[in-house]
Amino acid sequence: MDTLNQLEIDLAYYFSELLGIPFAKPKWIFVSLSHKCTYQCKICGVVKILKGYELESDYIKKTIDEAAKWSWDSTVLFTGGEPFLRQDIFSLFDYSVNKNLKTEVVSNGSLINDVLAEKIVSSGINNIAISLDGASENTHDFIRGKGAFNKAVKAIKMLVSAKRRRGNGPQISVWVTIINKNIKELLDFIPLVKEIGIDCLVYHPVIVTQEDMQNTSSNANFWPDKDDLFLLKEQIDKIVTYQSKYGLIAFLHDPYLWIKYFEGTLVKKEWRCNPFVFINIGPDGYVRSCGSAFANIKEGSLSECLNTSDAFAARKLMKMCRKPCLQTCWAYPDADSLSKIIDKFIASISTSKNKANLGKEALRILETYENKLIEYKNA
Repeated sequence: MDTLNQLEIDLAYYFSELLGIPFAKPKWIFVSLSHKCTYQCKICGVVKILKGYELESDYIKKTIDEAAKWSWDSTVLFTGGEPFLRQDIFSLFDYSVNKNLKTEVVSNGSLINDVLAEKIVSSGINNIAISLDGASENTHDFIRGKGAFNKAVKAIKMLVSAKRRRGNGPQISVWVTIINKNIKELLDFIPLVKEIGIDCLVYHPVIVTQEDMQNTSSNANFWPDKDDLFLLKEQIDKIVTYQSKYGLIAFLHDPYLWIKYFEGTLVKKEWRCNPFVFINIGPDGYVRSCGSAFANIKEGSLSECLNTSDAFAARKLMKMCRKPCLQTCWAYPDADSLSKIIDKFIASISTSKNKANLGKEALRILETYENKLIEYKNA
C-alpha cells in the first residue's frame, strides 16, 4: 500500500471515530455462515442462539460485491459455528478471492482431512486460523470435548504438509483464547506449534459473549483470578522474550495489557476500540459492530446498513463504553490521534525525493474532510 493511500485510510478512521460519521469502511467483515458446529465449547455460546439460520449465499455474494467496489483494505473472514459444515464454503472462497478481497477463515479443525487440507491450501484464501485452547489434550478437550485436541493438531499438520507440497498457500495460524484453565500452558503452545511448522501464533483474552463486548465481566466462567495473574505475568515475560528473538507470535497490542484487562484496570488511554473497523453479519443477516444489531443485509445494501439511525446509536454506545474488550478486530491504533498519523506519514516520506509534492497531496487529502462534512450535513 502506498504512503498516500495509507494516509487516506488512517485519516478516514480517525475522523470517523472523532465525528461519528462513517467515512471509513470496515476493515474486518466477519460473515457468520451459521451457528451450527461440531462442538459445544464451554467458552462459546453461539450454538445456543439463532438455531436453524444459515445466511444464504446470494446475500453473502452481494455483500462481497459491494465490499470489492469500495477499493478499501477490507478482509472477509468466514466464521460460524464451524464454517466447513457449509457445503458451499469453497464456492464462497472462490467468489471472494476472485473479487480481490483478502479472505480468511477460522475453524476448530474437526472436519479437516487430507483432501480438505489440499483444497484449503489451493483455494487462494489469505489465512486459515485453527482455534486451540490448550497446549495439552486434557485442557483443550475439557473446553471442546473428547478427541478435539488430536483432531485440531492433526488438522494443523495436514494443512502445513499440504502447503509444503504445493510450495505456497495461505498463512496457517493458531488462535489461542486465554482463560484461567490454560494460563499455565501459554508458553507451551510455542514448541507445540513451532514443531508442526505454522506461520503465526496469536493469543487473545476470553470474552463473555461473542456479540457484545460491553458485557465483559470478571464474574464470567473461565475468568482468571488474582492468583492466576501472577502466573500470567510470568508467562507473558517468557513469551515476549521468545518473540523478540524468534518471531512467530503476532502481538496485536502490548501483551501486558492482558493483565490490566483481567484486573479490570484497563483504560481507554491504553487501548480503545474504533467503532468503524469491524462488522459482523450473522446467519440471520443482521449486522452488528458491538451490542445490538442495527440493520439487515437482506433489507438493503451494506452501505445502507452502516448508515441507519440504529447504526449511529450503536457506534455511539461503543464510543462511550468503559469496558475495553481488548479484541483487536475493533482496534485501529494507527488512527488513535491526528499527531500519530502525521508523524507516521512524515517518517514514511523522510527519504523520498518527492517530499514537497507528497506533502501538498497530504494537505489536500486532509482538506477534503471539510467538504465531506459539508456534504454529509446537507445529505
